[in-house]
Amino acid sequence: MGSMKCKADAAKTLAKGDVVTTTIQSLGPGGEGVSKDFTLPIFVNRVASNELVEVELFDVRKGFARGKVVRIVNAAPERVEPICKLFKVCGGCQWQHLSYAAQLKAKESIVRQAIEHIGGLDGELVEPTVGTQEMFFYRNKVQFPVASSHQGSRIKAGYYKQDSHELVNVKHCPIQPEPLDRVLNAARHACEQQGISAYNERRRTGLLRHICARYSFEAKAVLVTLVVNVRSETLNCKQPWLERLKKVALEIMAHVPEVVGVCLNLNAEVGNRILGNTTICLDGQDYIVETLRTDRTDLPASLQQGLTFRISPASFFQVNPSQAVCLLETLLDVIPDKVNLLVDAFAGVGTMALWLACRAAKVIAVEQIAEAHADGRINAEINHIGNVEFRLGSVEDVFMQMIGQGCMPDVILLDPPRKGVSIEALVSACALRPTKIIYVSCNPVTLARDLKILEKNGYKTRTVKPIDMFPQTYHVETITVLEPCS
Repeated sequence: MGSMKCKADAAKTLAKGDVVTTTIQSLGPGGEGVSKDFTLPIFVNRVASNELVEVELFDVRKGFARGKVVRIVNAAPERVEPICKLFKVCGGCQWQHLSYAAQLKAKESIVRQAIEHIGGLDGELVEPTVGTQEMFFYRNKVQFPVASSHQGSRIKAGYYKQDSHELVNVKHCPIQPEPLDRVLNAARHACEQQGISAYNERRRTGLLRHICARYSFEAKAVLVTLVVNVRSETLNCKQPWLERLKKVALEIMAHVPEVVGVCLNLNAEVGNRILGNTTICLDGQDYIVETLRTDRTDLPASLQQGLTFRISPASFFQVNPSQAVCLLETLLDVIPDKVNLLVDAFAGVGTMALWLACRAAKVIAVEQIAEAHADGRINAEINHIGNVEFRLGSVEDVFMQMIGQGCMPDVILLDPPRKGVSIEALVSACALRPTKIIYVSCNPVTLARDLKILEKNGYKTRTVKPIDMFPQTYHVETITVLEPCS
C-alpha cells in the first residue's frame, strides 16, 4: 500500500507539515537517507537504504525537503538496535541503527557518488571500505559544547540534538573510552561547584564554552582542555575566575586518576571554531603521548616496536589510533621502497611524515600551526628519526618556495582538513611534478572537487580506497593515489 501511495502522489507539491510515505533510495554524504519519489528530493535521518518510511516534512525549500521519521513501514534487513540510549536524540552518531556491514557499504557508496557526480570520474576506481574490529570505544578525542540547564546553575555538556541546536546532556558515550565519561562528569561537577558559568551563544555571555579531552590508549592517560570565553589580551593571573578554574583542574585530577594535565584555552571569537590561539596549563602537563605500532612482520622493526607521538591540545592527531595504523600501513603499500624526497603537506604532529621516513632519503613535513609544528620536531627527536625536516608555514607558501628552489619531490602527500586543499596549493603540487600524489581525505565532497583540479593539471586518479576511521557515523577517510598522465 505504501509504495502505491508514493507513486500516486509523485507529482504532489510538498509543503511543511506534510506526512508522506516514501522509499529511501540511498544514504548521502551527510549520513541522511535520500528519497526521490516526489517532485523534490527528501532528506531523512536515521533510515536505511530501500526502507519504506512515513515521514513528516519540517523544512521544504525550492530544491529539496527535509523530514523526520514518523513510522517505519517496512524496515530494511540492515536495521539493528542501537546500543546507546541517547541515539534517537543525540546527533553525535548517525548510523548506530545500521549493521556494520551496511555502514561499510554505505561509505563506499558515498565516496563513489562524490567521485562520479562531483569529480566526473569513474566510480569503479573506488574500492570496498576497509573496516575495523573496534566499532565502539575507539575515539581518542572529544569536544563537548556546554550550556546552562533550565535551573541556571547546572551545566549541561554533550552533543547537539539531530537537526537542532539544542544540547543533549551526555553522561556516557559508547564511541569514547570509559575514562572520558568520568572526565566529562567530573569536569561538569567541578565547574558547578566552583560557580563557573556556561557560555550563552546568543548573548555571548558566560565563561565555559567547551570541555575537551584527549586520551592515550598506550599510556591510559587523559589531557583535559577547558575552553573559556576570554580574550588573551585581557588575561590576568590574579582574576578570581582563573583561581576557581585552577581548583576545577585539581578536582578533575583528583577524581580521574588517568588525567595527567588540565589546560585552559582562550576563545572569545564568535562562531563555531572551538579552540582559540592561546593555551595555558592549569595543572600537570600540557601534552599526552601515544604510540602507534604495526603487527605486520614485513614492515621495518622500528614500526613494529612503535613510534611515540607527543600531542598538545591544539595539535591534529587521528582520532582512531588502531585505524590510523591501518591507514599508515596502506600508505606504505603505495609508496615505492626508496624515494629521494617525500613531502608531507598538512603534517600535524608528524604522524605520517615520521612513519613514512623509512621509505625516503628525506622527508619535508609542512605545517602552519605552530603548536603542532613544535610537537612534530619533538616527535622526531623522541623517535630518533633524523631525515625529516619540519617547515612552519602554509602549504601554498612552502610549495611556491620549493618551485623557486627547483626542488623536485618524488611523492607529495596531501592530508588536509575537511575544507580540502586550495586551488593554489593543488596547482603548485602539480607544478612540482612528483611521480605520485597521495591524497588522504576525510571529506568525499572536497576530495572529489580537488581530484577534478588535479586531473586538469596533468594527473590521473588511479585508486580510491575508503578506510573506516569513524564507525557509527557517516564520516569516512580515503586514500587516493594519482600519477602523471602518460
